[in-house]
Amino acid sequence: MKGVLLVNMGGANSPKELKIFLARMFKDPYILPFRKLGRNLLSFIISNTRYKKSWKKYQLIGGSPIIDATKKTVDKLQLSLGNDYRVNMAFSYSAPFINEAITDFKNYNITDIVVIPLYPQASISTTNSVAEEVKNAVAAYKDIKIRFVKEFYNHELYLKFWANLILNHIKANQYSNPLLLFSAHSIPMFLVEKGDTYPKAIEASARLIAEKTGCDFEYAYQSGMKGKWIGPDTKDILKRIHYNGRDEILIIPISFVNENLETLYDIDHEIIPYAKKDLGFKNISKVEIPVANDDFIKLLNDIVTDC
Repeated sequence: MKGVLLVNMGGANSPKELKIFLARMFKDPYILPFRKLGRNLLSFIISNTRYKKSWKKYQLIGGSPIIDATKKTVDKLQLSLGNDYRVNMAFSYSAPFINEAITDFKNYNITDIVVIPLYPQASISTTNSVAEEVKNAVAAYKDIKIRFVKEFYNHELYLKFWANLILNHIKANQYSNPLLLFSAHSIPMFLVEKGDTYPKAIEASARLIAEKTGCDFEYAYQSGMKGKWIGPDTKDILKRIHYNGRDEILIIPISFVNENLETLYDIDHEIIPYAKKDLGFKNISKVEIPVANDDFIKLLNDIVTDC
């Protein structure tokens, strides 16, 4: 039997869990590249000052959907792969953690494991962080073989997954000539200066998916924080699009495979209302990410069996 581990960032179902989530995230050296003492101090300050405000956003979207969505993906992928595999999930900043998933595999005498971070475009802050956690988790087991899937943004089935969602959305909303606006999570500029390939992967993803739909496209970044983060910003691109006279806009959250705070709050509660009320767009909507979509399960199945 072989193991498959799907890894995502995680989520929280209560203010207490969110406080712990934030504390773990900002202790991660791949998130804050400072010395341990500095990270611990900033983690304490940020988690204690931000969790109440962040929890209000979670309440507006009905709680974090990532944990349940990942569980359903695991269950469906397990059915697809059959009894020759055991599929687990783990999260970087909330339970179950990566080391717990590795221990579970060992309890089943599974030593051949495919690890798939659920980030289509690799980044130092996400994929590299997962790789380090996996490395630490298996350090005590000399017989474990890890096959690590760095990214899958250019996989044919990933492109098909998004193209089908977009074309179905266009048909359902009766759009005639929409412009696709691919909106990805932003990352700090210092990561790009260190060689992070994430922006190039985002640009390639947008182009490859748009080619399959036959639509014009733009790409932008959202949810950046203080300091220098990569752009252009999604709201700034919307200003330019509106100035150029385009009205049918589809926003595609290209860097995610599950709905989350950035899609359900940042896009649905901030970006789209801004586009409608402040800029005057009449036909703008987001392509929703379905849970355990058949095309996505086929993609994961293909990745696993090809490893």
